Amino acid sequence: MLETNRPSRLRNAIGLIVLGTLIFGVAPFFAWERHSVRRSVEDFLGVTLDKHHHFYDYARIMPAMDSWGNTIKTFEDDLQRIQEESDVDLRIVLVKDTSGKPIEELAVKKVEAFGIGGKTREERGTLLLYDFKGKRLRVEVGYGLEGFFPDVFVSYLIHDHAQAFFSAGDVSVGLRLLIRMLHYRIRQAVLGNEFDPTVLTAIRRQGHLSGGAGASAAMPSSRQGDIFRMATKEEREYYSAQPTPEEVFQKYLEWLLAGQFIPVVDIFTKESQGLLATLPMSKAYFHYILLRDYGKQYKIDTRGNVAMLYFTNDPLLDPFHFVKGEKGWQLDMYTGVIGAANYSGGVYTWGLNGQDNVYTRTFADKLVNIKGFIRIADGDNRELPIRGKVH
Repeated sequence: MLETNRPSRLRNAIGLIVLGTLIFGVAPFFAWERHSVRRSVEDFLGVTLDKHHHFYDYARIMPAMDSWGNTIKTFEDDLQRIQEESDVDLRIVLVKDTSGKPIEELAVKKVEAFGIGGKTREERGTLLLYDFKGKRLRVEVGYGLEGFFPDVFVSYLIHDHAQAFFSAGDVSVGLRLLIRMLHYRIRQAVLGNEFDPTVLTAIRRQGHLSGGAGASAAMPSSRQGDIFRMATKEEREYYSAQPTPEEVFQKYLEWLLAGQFIPVVDIFTKESQGLLATLPMSKAYFHYILLRDYGKQYKIDTRGNVAMLYFTNDPLLDPFHFVKGEKGWQLDMYTGVIGAANYSGGVYTWGLNGQDNVYTRTFADKLVNIKGFIRIADGDNRELPIRGKVH
């Protein structure tokens, strides 16, 4: 519990003895348990002993491991890597309730108590505080990050992305995607790119988002359920193979905007349909992809029955691949996934992994090795500035 009465000296002493016994006797052998050990002792004492972690689950709503294999340690490591890469101090705190206090007041107190952003330059700290009982999320952004997370972006996170996941009952996966979205936005800002709200306009036009301003919002508790389903006859016809790679890519963006996970349609190759059908998807995940890909500048190089789309104003996005079959052009998501590697902490976030396939052979003249990363020669190859201390 974050808010309790001051513990007695005896209780403190007992708690510290228990903490020392557990940490030095058991936790070294089970690194993943350290977070639960610390959490248990902190609950007993009623105080926060360690203020240097990035993730605090005081509400005890996180599973030991979620459907994607994430644990509390996974979140902790991810947030630590973000700080090492960008010098941005992100903290996530989950509480059972706010003990009758306004969530805004509690958030400010946590920022001060944890010293969030205090060890970074220019107050580069942000807190995400989730009140489990009240289904409310509060985001506090340090002065040094207001350009990174403008009001329109924070409003989207609170009113739309976070709400979709928390209300769906899978908090762990929701937070995972939230961290990815924040990390991508941080990288964009470090590159000097302002947030482009164009994609939010496009999504709202589809009627999937509820507007609203502010930095905190209540979240409904109803479960949205799985969005996977088979396509109707009309949808199969609409999302069919297309005459050109450009038209396939535009259909793909429309497919994401629709917010319905119908992978068995012919804008994708058969292998890609099989891959997509195995993935846990949600509208919020579609929004995450749209926020990355929508409205970006790109080139398409078509050679024979294959084509490659690569971005020219965003070095964070890996290329798309297309193949022409009897029905027309389709997206080859399968080859794109297995043919690229993602990286963290370096000057590039992706690179082709050197796999021999029809695309690497066909476009061999466009591939270039930059500091060990295989990239597209005339794509956006700006290096990501590293502000933190990456080991």
